[in-house]
Amino acid sequence: MVQPRPRRRDFTLLLAALLCLASGMARAESGYLVVHVEDTKGHPIGGVRIGTKGDGGTASTADDGKARIRLAKETKEGSFVPLQIVESQPGKDFEMISPWDREIIVPSFANESKNFVNVVVVQRGDRMALESGTALAALAAQINKANAPKSADKQAPPEDPKANLAAVAKQYGLSPEDLDQAIRVWGAKATDPYEAGLAALYERNYPKASAQLADSLQKREEKLTADQKAVADAAFFLGLSLYGEGKYKEAATDFQRCLQFRPADTVTMNFLEVSLAAAGEYAAAEPLARRALIIDENAFGHDHPTVASDLNNLASLLQDMGQYPEAESLFQRSLAIYEMTLPRGHPLIATGINNLGLIHQYRGDYAGAEQCYRRALAIDEKLSPESLDLAIDLNNLGIILEAKHEFAEAETFLRRALAINEKILGSNHPEVARSLNNLASLLQAKGDYAGAEALFRQALAIKTATLGPNHPSVATSLINIASLLETEGDYAGAEPLFRRALAIDERALGSDHPGLAIDLDDLAVLLTRKKDYAGAEPLLLREVAVDERSLGSDHLEIARVLNNLAELLEKEGEYSRAEPFLRQALGITERTLGPDHPITKRVRQKLQALLDKESAKKTER
Repeated sequence: MVQPRPRRRDFTLLLAALLCLASGMARAESGYLVVHVEDTKGHPIGGVRIGTKGDGGTASTADDGKARIRLAKETKEGSFVPLQIVESQPGKDFEMISPWDREIIVPSFANESKNFVNVVVVQRGDRMALESGTALAALAAQINKANAPKSADKQAPPEDPKANLAAVAKQYGLSPEDLDQAIRVWGAKATDPYEAGLAALYERNYPKASAQLADSLQKREEKLTADQKAVADAAFFLGLSLYGEGKYKEAATDFQRCLQFRPADTVTMNFLEVSLAAAGEYAAAEPLARRALIIDENAFGHDHPTVASDLNNLASLLQDMGQYPEAESLFQRSLAIYEMTLPRGHPLIATGINNLGLIHQYRGDYAGAEQCYRRALAIDEKLSPESLDLAIDLNNLGIILEAKHEFAEAETFLRRALAINEKILGSNHPEVARSLNNLASLLQAKGDYAGAEALFRQALAIKTATLGPNHPSVATSLINIASLLETEGDYAGAEPLFRRALAIDERALGSDHPGLAIDLDDLAVLLTRKKDYAGAEPLLLREVAVDERSLGSDHLEIARVLNNLAELLEKEGEYSRAEPFLRQALGITERTLGPDHPITKRVRQKLQALLDKESAKKTER
């Protein structure tokens, strides 16, 4: 039996930073930005030198908190401009909280009272910030942004929420415990849908966050002319929450909405690309990833770490599409940039090595994959004995050793990865559920079915509690349990779980999503084992159609399904119907892997055996 295909890794998206504009200042002039600096209570603050990063000027605020900053020559109305506090008042140390991302949209240069931007600052260490809704909204937004990975890279570890909370708290001179409690109390009392949505997102309550942010987006769109950036802000956070719920198509719609206001922002493009890819819309995702790469190459040059991140994103997408040669080339180029621009032993170098290991693994080169994973492990172990990067290395190495049937060492690595994730992320994090699944798969391979089932069900409970009962990741856990029951011969127990997983994925992902092919394949294999060939055949035919639409006609997964279909027909004695499917599978493996690859040889041998049976059947007649 052909093993089920791995699912696309779940991603938590990094948020691009957006802000809300205010109103009320005059004396706008072409080429200048008018700002009004105030505290959280709306009191103007003078003597603060503020300016733009890069080209452009700086200016000090007057007693009324107002300043006019010269903009770079080519800056136009509607452009995004980053701000910075250059100098605080004597004896003060101000930090900007609004705009929380330090970016603004340049308003019209017409001399109208509304054409200015508001900047809110707080004194570092001032606990009054914990009592200000304005400050807490900004701090919650920063933490939500920090809690997302910095790229779509499969090998990027999940963010450490405790560390990110501590980092933001430190930036403002606050304690993590005080900030956490303040955000939770503020969120419980919030009546504004945007603030309530931010607070729910902070606590990873995605259904509540999605509902509140959708309400906020609707209200802000009604005021679109006055505040475009506020619309983009709500759309972006709503996209993040919907992605967390597994509603990838809906998330893509909101990221696209945000991209309308930031058409050249590569971070937004990557978010949209990830959502489209998770929804199985590879054809729409690929040009976005390529466009982001080109823009960043023009902006930073060809050898910048940001470009390396874009290369990883594109390579990861191509890897999912089965375009392994180009994916490998891009991963190698990304790794070369990291090695050239980053200090020796940097964790991103280990990430790049891990990516190459995945390519080897998907090609069946376990020795090459193991070598890459051990190199990455050696780098990350020198950096820290317990880190999320290290957990990724241990997990990858454990999986490849399991594939090589080196169970004892594999179990050591997988249990260590699980312990690290539990310590850093807590026992109820989805990443912990994935570690439990990996360990359970190993126990199943060793024949410890009782131990495996207990861990699979523990992972299912975590995912259901944190992601909801209809999340695609829950379907994955259902499939894991069903596959185990199938291995034990409990077909009656396995079938309803397979069908439930299929229903979840059809509802969440759509009928043409490539992930649906996994569910179809698993159910078809089960029905084949039950000798329900009439039930299995249409599932396999549908699986081929789904794969061809999403992956193209020459993907190795299609060859595998065609092989399964031929085996089914062969068991029914339908040799003439099975033959064209095997010939098609052989053509794919020859074009993709070459005529002398072991897989190609096996398919060729199976075809010859089938032809011999067909010939013998004709002779009998």
